[in-house]
Amino acid sequence: MSNTTGVGMAYSCSPLPNAVRCMDARFSCPASTICAEELKCVAVDGSVSDSVLNVDAFAVAESRDFGKGMQLMRSSICGAIANSFRLPNFCRCNEAPLGGELTCQVGLGNIISIGASAFIFPCGTPATLGYRAWASLLGMSRSVGRTWTAAFSMNVDIPGASFGIPIARLTARAEISGELSGGVAAARLNIGACGCAGIWKFKKCWCNPTGWLPVRIIEGRADFSRLC
Repeated sequence: MSNTTGVGMAYSCSPLPNAVRCMDARFSCPASTICAEELKCVAVDGSVSDSVLNVDAFAVAESRDFGKGMQLMRSSICGAIANSFRLPNFCRCNEAPLGGELTCQVGLGNIISIGASAFIFPCGTPATLGYRAWASLLGMSRSVGRTWTAAFSMNVDIPGASFGIPIARLTARAEISGELSGGVAAARLNIGACGCAGIWKFKKCWCNPTGWLPVRIIEGRADFSRLC
């Protein structure tokens, strides 16, 4: 579902022939249909069906280009990131001095466009991890971000990233945690959404109320010590 250099393997293959890639790149629709809101597929005759969840690529070339020409997966920091953190097909890893940088862009249920970037510099002094998450609405982009050098965990709303679904008004939020120790990095970055309706004791709140939330950007653990 993507032939961009350095993209991840998760959600990379559609089970449908000649599939249409949805704005939420984890899903696809049959040929000659259009991906619509709430992950529906609309045919020319107006009939509506559900989109399908893409499957992971089961194999890739031993050498891949992560922005500096062809490199062996096992000797590349981006190769370690792609293999250990289940990098999705809407994220691209680029080699950077002392580490790797990820850039991701995905639609939440074909409703709102959300971006996220992360960097893992396990060979730096000190080693650092960081992230940024943003929403693009009406040509404007606002973001949140953080960098850390040890264990860290937080959930924070993405400014301006508000959208509606049938049961609630939701605000997108970054769910992030990570840890660095001795060349080993663990990280998790999800984009979810929370919202509330009603007032006082009649108030009810939801987080990730649909099957397509949260969107996992990266999640895993890797030992980079041999690469530093």
